[in-house]
Amino acid sequence: MHDRRFPPADFEEEPVEVEIADDPGVILELRLSGDQIREIGEESRTTGLNADLLTREYTLEAIRAKREERKAG
Repeated sequence: MHDRRFPPADFEEEPVEVEIADDPGVILELRLSGDQIREIGEESRTTGLNADLLTREYTLEAIRAKREERKAG
C-alpha cells in the first residue's frame, strides 16, 4: 500500500543505475569519555597521527592481534 505522506512524484518509474565505489567509507559513531578523548589526544600528539587515523590504525592493530591470539590457541 502506498504511504500517502510521500507523493507518487517522489518515486522514479524506472530504477536508477548507480556505481558503488570499490571500498565505500562508513562513519562509525563512538561515544568516549573525556578521559578517553584526552588520552587519544595525547597519543595523537605523540605519534603525529590525527585522532581519526590513530583510532582507526590502533583499533585494527588490536583486532588483528586478538585474532592472531585466538588462532594460536
